[in-house]
Amino acid sequence: MQRRDAIKSLLGLSVVAGCSALPAFANLPQAQNDLLKLNAELFKKAKARNPNLIGFEGVTHNLHLQQLTIEGALPHDFRGAFYRNGPAVHQRNNQRYLHLFEGDGMIQQFSFTERGISHQGKFVQTAKYQKEQAANKFLFSGPDSKLQNSLSVNSPDAINTANTNVIPVNGELWALWEAGSATALDATSLATKGVVNLGKNTRFGNSLKGLPFSAHPKIDADGSIWNFGSTINGDIVLYHINKFGITQKVNLLQSGYRGGMLHDFLITQHHVLLILPSLERDKTDERFFGAIRFNKQQPMRVLVVDKNTLTLKREYQLDAGFVFHFGNAWEDATGTIRFDASLYPNIETLHYMSDLMRGVTSEAAPANTVLFKLHPNGTSDKQIIDGISEFPRVYDHLTGLQNNLLVTLSSVTSDVWSDSVRVVNVNNGKQDTFVYGEDFLVEEHVIFDKSQQEGNGYLVGTALHVPSKRTCVNIFKIGHVSDGPICRAWLPYTLPLGFHGNFMAV
Repeated sequence: MQRRDAIKSLLGLSVVAGCSALPAFANLPQAQNDLLKLNAELFKKAKARNPNLIGFEGVTHNLHLQQLTIEGALPHDFRGAFYRNGPAVHQRNNQRYLHLFEGDGMIQQFSFTERGISHQGKFVQTAKYQKEQAANKFLFSGPDSKLQNSLSVNSPDAINTANTNVIPVNGELWALWEAGSATALDATSLATKGVVNLGKNTRFGNSLKGLPFSAHPKIDADGSIWNFGSTINGDIVLYHINKFGITQKVNLLQSGYRGGMLHDFLITQHHVLLILPSLERDKTDERFFGAIRFNKQQPMRVLVVDKNTLTLKREYQLDAGFVFHFGNAWEDATGTIRFDASLYPNIETLHYMSDLMRGVTSEAAPANTVLFKLHPNGTSDKQIIDGISEFPRVYDHLTGLQNNLLVTLSSVTSDVWSDSVRVVNVNNGKQDTFVYGEDFLVEEHVIFDKSQQEGNGYLVGTALHVPSKRTCVNIFKIGHVSDGPICRAWLPYTLPLGFHGNFMAV
């Protein structure tokens, strides 16, 4: 009892502070509300001039189940469901959020059966979404968007948007946010079941309710789930959960990191890797995302955590940088740890997502794939792979083990969003790339393979075709990505551009 009380008491206040402040914001000046209205007006005018902004407009209702029109042939061994998550409500009652990360989550489901390809999309019925949907207006201040008369926030899950990722767990889906609980969904109907209590049926009881649970869990080959949750005061919660969704171990790491944004992490066979970017927060700025600054004098820190005890084992320092997403990590017989990162030279991309919300497509420094080695003697080195890189993925069965191939999005012509997908051989740098072209805005592609043989299987991912205002789902044969999709299915409308997803095979 004392242990879980300690975890809860250490994290309780800091978790809420990291999501949104507790007061109701009743004393904020009217100018704060006017910013959201101005954002809506600016976006509307900009969209009339720039059709690429259609992917950030959002939708207002669920998307009913329908069969899609197919180009090419659906492979006979491609069966299952592809799920994606992302923010889809950006605006209500002439007010528009100030940051892309603030919108309510919507799950897209593409089902692949002998009858063809079907799609449906449903909003995650969080407490926040249901209240604001009924009121037809924003009721709660967000991380950056502050309302004059916001309802008070007494727990992180009061403003949980469940908008970043979706993973299969023990036959159901978990929709994931950054700062609060996972939300369980029915994998077939997408009906919301409710907030996941990570302490249920364990010695932790209700002590884990509302604690931060990142949107990037790592899943071992045996189905074990590893995750972290980051708070604004530098405390990091570490989780080990079995394949049935039952929490096995929890520990608290006091990292001293105050940068605010810690989005992803890595595992090897024996360790958890927490890579703390070169960020700090401007305490004079009341926003959360908007207050994050890059400090080029601040090294990135790599915390190497023992998986058995969830305690810190050692620390490395790397050159200053920022990473949203990592692909994979592994360690060899000498103890050398290797990992890849889509590494940015600054934090411009985070603030670019604020610009997008008012219709501005500003320039932001892109990421490159960088391969790092952490040597047992405390030194490190790195190798840069040519080309812009984001949303890296590896074969599921190789998570934490040696991988030779890395899937990423890239950009060849577009200055708005990704326009390409590629498979990179991390040993020799060779790339197998398909460029959708400047008319497409391309989203994360994931690997589907039943053979557990690297180099086999398929890629599947979505792309928005701007001229026709339609989203398509695309299937590529790995090894022949540059040949283009072997199968493509079209929706009759635009899906909001989202973030992450996964495939659940039949």
